[in-house]
Amino acid sequence: MSELSNNEMRKVAKIFVSRSMRIGKKKDGYDAVRILYNRTDPSCEEFAQMVEEECWKIGAHTLILSDEAKRDRLYYQLKPEAALKKLSPFGLAIAKNVDVTMFIGEDDDPNWAFGLSNKIKLTAPNREKLRDILDRRKVRWAYFGWPIPGAAKGYGCSVKQFRDIFFESIRQTFKPELVRLCKVYERSLKGRDTVRIVHEDGTDLSFRIKGRPVLIDDGVISDVDMMNEDVGVNIPAGEVFLAPLEYSANGRIFFDNVSTHGFGKLKGLELNFKNGKVVKYRAEKGTENFTKFLKANTGEKDRIAEFGIGTNKGARYTGGSIIIDEKIKGTIHIAIGSNRGAYHGKNKASSHLDMIKDMRDGQVFADRKLFMDKGRPVA
Repeated sequence: MSELSNNEMRKVAKIFVSRSMRIGKKKDGYDAVRILYNRTDPSCEEFAQMVEEECWKIGAHTLILSDEAKRDRLYYQLKPEAALKKLSPFGLAIAKNVDVTMFIGEDDDPNWAFGLSNKIKLTAPNREKLRDILDRRKVRWAYFGWPIPGAAKGYGCSVKQFRDIFFESIRQTFKPELVRLCKVYERSLKGRDTVRIVHEDGTDLSFRIKGRPVLIDDGVISDVDMMNEDVGVNIPAGEVFLAPLEYSANGRIFFDNVSTHGFGKLKGLELNFKNGKVVKYRAEKGTENFTKFLKANTGEKDRIAEFGIGTNKGARYTGGSIIIDEKIKGTIHIAIGSNRGAYHGKNKASSHLDMIKDMRDGQVFADRKLFMDKGRPVA
């Protein structure tokens, strides 16, 4: 079974709107919802429209917008630099008035930003401002991944395999097994002080987590999540994550493959951390892509932001789709950059870069107690 049937899509849209995003639970019942979707795949557009229709049934106000990589690229190519530095009044109005914002899809060209680093950097301060407004207002958000064919080609994955992985991961999102595994890892991390990651490839990275909440991405914003101001979801879901203390990471870590949003891939990336910050990096291939990514962003773009553990058994490696790859059961991920808002961290940055590590030849400890061995939980 691969493609979602029309009935499955409609069912998922209903669950997503009412349970995942809590639309309709506002005091007056009429949430303002912005839906952005990738227009290059008809099934993505069909699903986005189903989501909008489910919003209408509850009485929500909607703004649905489409996007594609070539338009993003053209935007930066055509717009004068002076205008790029200005905050969009439309973006500001949305940030100040929206209750829920969601993106459905993927970049149809993961490498659309090649050659545009300097121009993209001009918009970074405004992106940070809008992020601050949304975080301050506790706007609920969702990234609903959808298997866009152009993304599959950009990541070097066959379209069929890409869609199979995505749809199976979506199906697994709403199964009790995913939540049970999340709870196991939550118990292993809750109340701990120090995490250490070791691997046969030479990885040995430690950081502190004391006082930071252990968060679960199970595809639903629950009452408890709302109380804790955890207002975002990823679908496909399936991870336990937290924000390490930003100045605590020391050591080195290797990643087999990394995809930098808009700037291309890296192979065999080594990061060296000192007091939470990346102080040295090198890759077997694609080091320049990492350099371009850092140059295009501002703030604490190179400071540790997140530690996460994947728990979705339907997820498999796609070659770069982070919404899937970070959910793979048996993997961990480290992110650098922004971790304010839902992460409960302190980094302010215009970017958040997740990097995935297969732990089948590694171990993870919390306060020297082994809790993940060769990609599996230790009771």
